[in-house]
Amino acid sequence: MVALKCAGAGGSSAAYWVSEAFANSSVKINTTIYEQSSIVGGRVNVINFERDDINIPIELGASIFVDVNYHLVENAKKFGLEFIKYGEELENSKMGIWNGEEFVFEQSFSSYWDIVKLFWKYGWAPKKVQNLVKEIIGKFLEEYKYDEPFISVDAEAERLRLDKERKYSAQYYFSELKNINQLYLQHFVEPLTRVNYGQNLAEMHAMGAFISLAPEGAKGIKGGNFKLFEKFIEHSGANLKLNTKITKVTRLPSHKGIMNDVKYAVKSSDGSSEIYDAIILAAPIQFTGIEFENMDFKIKEIPYVELHVTLVVGFINPAYFGRTKIEEVPNQIVTTNSGKCEFLSFGGKLQLPNGETVVKLFSHQELSDEMLDRLYTNRSWTFRKVWNSYPKLLPNQTFPQLEPVDGFFYINSYEPFISNSDKANYAFTNPKF
Repeated sequence: MVALKCAGAGGSSAAYWVSEAFANSSVKINTTIYEQSSIVGGRVNVINFERDDINIPIELGASIFVDVNYHLVENAKKFGLEFIKYGEELENSKMGIWNGEEFVFEQSFSSYWDIVKLFWKYGWAPKKVQNLVKEIIGKFLEEYKYDEPFISVDAEAERLRLDKERKYSAQYYFSELKNINQLYLQHFVEPLTRVNYGQNLAEMHAMGAFISLAPEGAKGIKGGNFKLFEKFIEHSGANLKLNTKITKVTRLPSHKGIMNDVKYAVKSSDGSSEIYDAIILAAPIQFTGIEFENMDFKIKEIPYVELHVTLVVGFINPAYFGRTKIEEVPNQIVTTNSGKCEFLSFGGKLQLPNGETVVKLFSHQELSDEMLDRLYTNRSWTFRKVWNSYPKLLPNQTFPQLEPVDGFFYINSYEPFISNSDKANYAFTNPKF
């Protein structure tokens, strides 16, 4: 029997891969997933915006995945889920890069003209970065061809020849090692790391920046990305216990001194206690509140970025961006690390029949009513949510062990290398228990 903590991307897909690994085996696997909330998804969560005849789900957490997330894309197809292309909710959407005082770049309706502008201003930097992305992502994709499970994220980074990319800060890597135009880093590369991971180039390792720069085929699941994780659980055959928090995990003595005969007792908030052969923890350990007994291990705590998500329905104040008409303001805005930007990103999701737009903003701090009243001439609806969203992708760090004690697996060990649910469970495609 296997117990999983949390029904988010990690827990749900781990349950699925464990069931797949034993699909043709005589060994029967019974899996239970404990989830303290009332829904599946974890940091993948939606709120339904309803008004008149409009009802649309808006992602509050992880919003997109890309073509190179092979496991997610292929299984979504297998389960018959429908994709929605990122940005297609708002027709004729344009992107702008804001430095707090002006737009340093604005997308036009001519891709050819946009390319000309890029090369005129930044020289060959866009092409050099594009080639680097292909090279590094190509190395990472070798992991999909590897048949053996790995038990050390540090060793796996070395095997993939990505040690430099996780050792050095993205700022040092691009500017000093690769001699990339500094202005291009400020205007294009860093805005993407800010919107994808809420982190600046000097704060994160280069591997995280490369993942931010690989958005080809950005998409989501129609109706909400959580639907994919519901399907993972459904197809795994796992017993899902919602509104149930694990309170204590106890490692039991080996039966009659037999080695490798590991058992765990799991106590939960519903008062029950169950015995399992293995435990998979699929949540940042410092946020679980679980008491561990008879388990001689110490898992390194991973710091997380606190991200504020603000949804607003209203009319944008074009004067905030130095414009006179709403139509002159880009629908999708990312920001530079100028110290003058009040938000990380501004994403238009939908235009309502009365002309109001539904917008999602990311920021490091709560966006006050005073600030929003400067950004909008009128607001009819505002919603706020705070997440411990992404791990801090610190340069030159070591990663927590994937199996700190026999039969106890910690999926989130992978997150500070690449915060990506598609690969977080690779170690469990051929589990050894």
